Amino acid sequence: MDVIGFSLGASYALDLAGVDPEHIHSVVIFYGTGGDDFSRSQAAYLGHFAEKDPFEPRAGVDALEAALKRAGRPVTFYHYSGTGHWFFEPDRTDAYNPAAASLAWDRTLAFLKRSSDA
Repeated sequence: MDVIGFSLGASYALDLAGVDPEHIHSVVIFYGTGGDDFSRSQAAYLGHFAEKDPFEPRAGVDALEAALKRAGRPVTFYHYSGTGHWFFEPDRTDAYNPAAASLAWDRTLAFLKRSSDA
């Protein structure tokens, strides 16, 4: 099973991979972090992050990436130049970035396809 979490929902997606490692194989997060113990996880991780995000500073994103790598999990994080929190959400006209959103979605679909082929 795959899970996708946005903003605060990212922390739930990250937690779920540790709580139910037998079933969660892929985790995609958009501008959200959480957790620090991924020792039980068996998932691969993909993250999409804004360049300027007051809710998710780069240091927190880097710490999450390091924790996933320490746990031996495959992880790929992307940072989208010129974007802020909610860059993927078209109903957030103050933040939506169509080019970044399209690229993030293409990367998400490719990641999920690779995960299902594995």
